[in-house]
Amino acid sequence: MAEKPTVIKTEHVGKKFIIRHKPEKKPAGRNAALPLFKKKEDFWALKDIGFEVRQGERVGIIGKNGAGKSTLLKLLCRITEPTEGRIELLGKVSAMLEVGTGFNQELTGRENVYLNGAILGMSKAEIDAKFDSIVEFSEIGQFLDTPVKRYSSGMYVRLAFAVASHLEPDILVVDEVLAVGDQRFRQKCIDKMNQIAQADTTILCVSHQMNVIRELCDRVIVLKEGRLVFDGGTEDGIRFYLNENSLSNPDFFQLDNRDRHMVSKNLVHLESLELLNNSARLAGETAEMLLRIRWTASADIKGVKLRMVIRFNDDSPVGITLSEKLCDSVKGQRYENTFSFDTSCLFPGDYKANLTLYESDETGRSTFLDHISEAIFFEVAELKNADKSVVYNHTYWGHVHLPPLVSRDSSGGSGQ
Repeated sequence: MAEKPTVIKTEHVGKKFIIRHKPEKKPAGRNAALPLFKKKEDFWALKDIGFEVRQGERVGIIGKNGAGKSTLLKLLCRITEPTEGRIELLGKVSAMLEVGTGFNQELTGRENVYLNGAILGMSKAEIDAKFDSIVEFSEIGQFLDTPVKRYSSGMYVRLAFAVASHLEPDILVVDEVLAVGDQRFRQKCIDKMNQIAQADTTILCVSHQMNVIRELCDRVIVLKEGRLVFDGGTEDGIRFYLNENSLSNPDFFQLDNRDRHMVSKNLVHLESLELLNNSARLAGETAEMLLRIRWTASADIKGVKLRMVIRFNDDSPVGITLSEKLCDSVKGQRYENTFSFDTSCLFPGDYKANLTLYESDETGRSTFLDHISEAIFFEVAELKNADKSVVYNHTYWGHVHLPPLVSRDSSGGSGQ
């Protein structure tokens, strides 16, 4: 089979922005009439980026906020020019950078299909031919002739994605637009993107949702502080990103620099998590998962506990498991805790988990201290001589009544 042509080529690409700082104070005395000069600082959002993409490839671009992902997509879409380097593109490029950009709130859904389609580069004849398919995909039906300002947020994003997903470019650039609607519609969006890819369309996709990257992409590029630090297979790329650029220990998850959510005044800080017996678990020799967390305290807190929320990789809920009290933390101390978790209640498959350190008082009221979404990804293997029964839980969140996190070993009190 002939090798497919290269449709994207970047060579030593860099993008510089100039940040202007306001003067600290106005000159006084005889210098009062002098003009004020703002201090300037060069900021390189991207530096020395080089890669090639062939026709039909589906490439995920991942990295922390501020890594340069969106800037790179804007360069590829020619929204802005690189400061240095060269970009070569072969074919028509279309972008889905922000769902709903160009919608007029006063116009109806029908009118916005034509308006938004035109903004995205479709002719009226193209929109006419695709109109019924767009409306069917959006599921807005009877509300088609209602002004979009009366739409729910879900209806709005469904219609916007429906229009954008009916583009027929050679290269499609997608920035976080698959995080729309409920889980069912998100899966529908991913299926649509896979359908687009079947037509040999080249796709570049930015997303913070690793399950989207897994389902959609066959290659991953990782950016860090404006530089390309990984270019390779999807699973290796995700592991590289999650483990803070280290492939030496795939069972170790560096949490120190992850994005934080719902954190209470930075009172504690999760540093890392390690799966201690993954090889035995994946071989089906044991259902016991051993995990070790390391964390630091910035305050004296009574009753610190660990909460783990487990989901399938498609984001559907599985259940919640909690630990007993870990300790009363002391300001400035580092702690290490080891837990066991019985995975025999989980079917074989791929899972992910959110981790939360929280404080629970005598009344049962809980306060989140540190929370990391998608802190770890893990696999449950077929257990030898397994009991296939699963206890379904109708009392708590999720579908499965999970056993508790059992404390196996703890240490603490070491100063930072």
